[in-house]
Amino acid sequence: MPARRDPAADAAHVEAGRRRARRTALVVGAIALAIYVAFILSGVSGR
Repeated sequence: MPARRDPAADAAHVEAGRRRARRTALVVGAIALAIYVAFILSGVSGR
């Protein structure tokens, strides 16, 4: 018979994963925004 898992520990583990996913999404979004802004500024400056 498998060992019983603690629901509170599972919830904490899931929440930690959500925090990591949210942070990763924000970092990737910030990088994408920076690239987008760089292209806009390079077009405005005429380079």
